[in-house]
Amino acid sequence: MSKQAADVIRRYAEAGAADDFEAMEALRHPDWQEAWPQTGEIVPSSANYRALRLGRPEGAPSVRPIREGGSGDCWWGEMEVTYADGSRWLGITVFELRDGLIHRERVYFGQPFPAPDWRAPYVIQEPPAIS
Repeated sequence: MSKQAADVIRRYAEAGAADDFEAMEALRHPDWQEAWPQTGEIVPSSANYRALRLGRPEGAPSVRPIREGGSGDCWWGEMEVTYADGSRWLGITVFELRDGLIHRERVYFGQPFPAPDWRAPYVIQEPPAIS
């Protein structure tokens, strides 16, 4: 694991959790974009990201980083996202670095759901990441 890249990802996750837009923008490449594949949307700039986070009608969700990992220019981060309605979602972001900064992000979200009983003989059940 590149110590410098790991530090960028960790600081970025902390800044995102604190809604520290200046710190996030300082860690982004000038051509940064964030994609949300589940909705087909791309956030094309830091200015647009800030506006949509602050302009959300019910308020911005809270984000809790869980862990990060990766190597070279490809990294990932897991998170828990809690929305104003109390729903909690798991998220993963795939980061692409360029010139030591975050160049691209692809963010995937999903809500936890109960495991079906029929799978019980084939798996080891642990508590869900969030419930």
